[in-house]
Amino acid sequence: MEATQTTTPNRNVFSTLFADYAEARTEHFRRRIFAKTVHDLEALNDRQLSDIGVPRAEIKQRAYQSVYHGAPYRQ
Repeated sequence: MEATQTTTPNRNVFSTLFADYAEARTEHFRRRIFAKTVHDLEALNDRQLSDIGVPRAEIKQRAYQSVYHGAPYRQ
């Protein structure tokens, strides 16, 4: 019978810091994309918005769902 060894992932300080940094960068990127999407949609006139099927009252909700992959918008 062979001996088996169970190893646990090494979660040292550097890997934790790197994971936190990567998560923060991702969130910063998403916030920038969300703000740009809202700004661009708000710049459209009502006819252009109706052509793409977005009511002006739902711009933030639609932009949030687009950036956060369908997650409900939280004000």
